Amino acid sequence: MKYLFFLGSLAISSFVFGQQTETFDDNRNGWEDQGENFTLQVQSGKLILTTLKKGTGRYFHIPWYFDKEKSFVLEASFTQRSGSDNNGFGLYWGRLKDKASEFIVSSNGHYQIGDNSTNKWEKTKWVKPMGETNVLRVEKKGEEVKYFLNGKKIDSNEAPVFGDGFGCVNYTDMVLEIDDIKFTQDNHFKILENMPKGLIKENLGPAINTAASEVNPIITADGKILYFGREDYEYNVGGKEDGEDFWMSTREGNNWGKAINPGRPINSEKVDNVSSVSADNNTLVYSKGGKFVYRKMTTDGWSDLVELGASYTNEATHFESQLTADGKAILFTAKTPDNIYYRKEVDERDVYVCVQDKNGKWSLPINLGKTINTRRDETSPFLAADGRTLYFASDGRPGYGSDDIFMAKRIGNGWTKWTEPVNLGPDINSPLMDAYYTIPASGEYAYMVSSQNSIGSTDIFRVKLPQQAKPDPVILVLGKALNAKTKQPIAAEIILDNLTTNEEVAEAISNARTGEFRIVLPTGASYGLRAAAKGYLSVNENMELASITEYTEVHKDLFLVPIQVGETLQLNNVFFEQGKSALRPESFPELDRLAAILKDNASIYIELAGHTDNVGNPQALMSLSQERVDAVKKYLVQQRIDSKRITGKGYGATQPIEKNDTEEHKKKNRRVEFKITKS
Repeated sequence: MKYLFFLGSLAISSFVFGQQTETFDDNRNGWEDQGENFTLQVQSGKLILTTLKKGTGRYFHIPWYFDKEKSFVLEASFTQRSGSDNNGFGLYWGRLKDKASEFIVSSNGHYQIGDNSTNKWEKTKWVKPMGETNVLRVEKKGEEVKYFLNGKKIDSNEAPVFGDGFGCVNYTDMVLEIDDIKFTQDNHFKILENMPKGLIKENLGPAINTAASEVNPIITADGKILYFGREDYEYNVGGKEDGEDFWMSTREGNNWGKAINPGRPINSEKVDNVSSVSADNNTLVYSKGGKFVYRKMTTDGWSDLVELGASYTNEATHFESQLTADGKAILFTAKTPDNIYYRKEVDERDVYVCVQDKNGKWSLPINLGKTINTRRDETSPFLAADGRTLYFASDGRPGYGSDDIFMAKRIGNGWTKWTEPVNLGPDINSPLMDAYYTIPASGEYAYMVSSQNSIGSTDIFRVKLPQQAKPDPVILVLGKALNAKTKQPIAAEIILDNLTTNEEVAEAISNARTGEFRIVLPTGASYGLRAAAKGYLSVNENMELASITEYTEVHKDLFLVPIQVGETLQLNNVFFEQGKSALRPESFPELDRLAAILKDNASIYIELAGHTDNVGNPQALMSLSQERVDAVKKYLVQQRIDSKRITGKGYGATQPIEKNDTEEHKKKNRRVEFKITKS
């Protein structure tokens, strides 16, 4: 098979354009198909279209990008081997639903041009009879369309272009050989620059893929579990009549274990398609009836469905969505009147997002705008763990096949400004459908669905990503939420605050059975990380990530202190000006939480304790520690906490928790604590 792209100056402009050609040397591009009245088979370098019923034919769609607004040249060779010779076969273009422009011939010496409702045949001597090859060519330049048959121009007109579909067609019973399809249009697209050649798209094999269709892979943030849908499969809960079940596989070293069906309540006899798995692996998100709903892991297993609070409308047949790694946004594809190029008669989707505000309320859907969305179909959006890099599939842009995967970067903190999408290139994108692109927090491998070289109609593949195609690096924090006294696991909320902006930027939950959690932290900022559970005080951890430039995994357990008299808790995210008692703004989130705890527990009294390292005059250090305690108390009183409930003392350098022998140890000794004195 030859499937050719004639390339421009890639090294300079990274644009690809020109002619596409198919000579059917094999079926690697998935042309073969069958239905009640037809079969399509690749044999001996030809595509054989066989239709069985007189007066009933078949449209054969070519999955290359076609821009109905531009000039083009379309050509193919046809040889009718048998069947009725008094009805047509040939080319169509500009198809929209049941309307298309056509150039067809019949083996008994006639041709016809017009739309597919035309019935006006013209006799011509240039048609070759059954058993001989006819080459049909259509040239559209501006409004004029010229028609060539076996090298001779036989007609011209101004044919309408209704939509974006094009290909070959026949109208009656016959065996028709199709070959040498050529399509030329001045389309260009930007590909990711400096992408290395020879990337291998690896089929995940029989542990994952079957003769059924595997769809919608979801790789967990830590890259250890792969979830996906399996359609019409005999081992779905409802058997082969069950349209889709949710399956999962666990990675064993570098290989994937045999996929299992987790059963009820996740799956039922009906279609079950989980749209997202949270970064902590403890929440499953579904879309049902215009609303997003979820299950979370409890001590008794998966919970019943609960409404998330975000909703959508969708006029299209299909729908995909993704909960972002920070848990603060849901991207999805839908057809609504807010689509950029909304047309009631066209089943095309745009990418939208719903965003959660600081009060937990979800926004109405926001269209990502013209930079991302085209007048055709966008599918399977995936925002990487960095919160900036968007991958999505589209058949509304020039590319290598029917759907290609593109990458764009978010500009600013809004959702409507993006860099120009770039195509991920011919090693990732094939002449067929490529979509459902997902990557773990590491960005090491991309997982995706493709129909090229598949076991079933679609399989799950992975490709090792070069640096150019990776998102920005992040930190994956893995740990457990534990009772500080008993070290037993606790079901807790895991909350990440940006200490500079005083904003909650990500959330997760811990596994109710094991206490395990995972949360993704973008680099380039300082964060406060804490667990929260009723009846406990949080030990807040400080995460300084400004200097980290590559993907890193950090193991850190989060402790929760029972609210009991005598318990002491360190305020790890309280900071002062160097050598002074003035609080830095990064301290406010920590102190606001302490104030909230005191408001929620009006019987609690506390004693603050201030400590320093041993650098300086001991008496001066004692005074500084007392002044810092007073500053913390003043702040809490300003938050309407009764001053009688707060006492405090500065201890200077007299109670270190580490030797003052390193800068790291000195930093630990510089601290503020509080002890519960009454509850």
